[in-house]
Amino acid sequence: MFGTSLLISLPAAFASGEGFPFGLLPCSSISGTPCTCPLGTNYSETVTTAIIGATASNVGTVTDNFFNPAWLGLDLISVQGPNNFPELSIRDVNMSTNIGTYTFSERMTFRFVFPDGSFEQRYEQRGIVPYRSSNGSFSGYWVTVKGDRVFENETLIRLSNYACQTGQPIDYPAFQEIALTNATSILAARGLDPGVNTSPESA
Repeated sequence: MFGTSLLISLPAAFASGEGFPFGLLPCSSISGTPCTCPLGTNYSETVTTAIIGATASNVGTVTDNFFNPAWLGLDLISVQGPNNFPELSIRDVNMSTNIGTYTFSERMTFRFVFPDGSFEQRYEQRGIVPYRSSNGSFSGYWVTVKGDRVFENETLIRLSNYACQTGQPIDYPAFQEIALTNATSILAARGLDPGVNTSPESA
């Protein structure tokens, strides 16, 4: 009886996102979601999607280039290691937030490019960044950039993140929508978007 109930409860725990077997895991690049943030910070998650009227490989030249985060609206300060290499690619960037401009160190944790040009890239904030003017911190964010070939000149791109921060100093829906609009504009300026574009939408 005990063995049967245990077998039933394990899949249920995983399906509910509660982890095994003691509840939510601390947020990390491998925790899954939802997860537990450090004391004094708040959990958030955002996903933004759009169709870009370009080939997946051309979309990837803009959004899957870790050492060129201009499309995200980030100012690149420095880089370490080879570009686009999980665990070794590190960049330091300046980001504008509602409480000022802060410097974040980001590390690529995963990257894969499919034969049809589709791609997935993941990266994370390194270390904790305390707030300068009040109690609180940016205690971590984990981002996935995913481009899926739909048709030859239509790519479904998804920008998603979960984060642990005190309050809501970054408006992630607005940030991600601007980023995908930037990516579309860059490809249009290069004459690489002959397909149909759609406006970014967040959830």
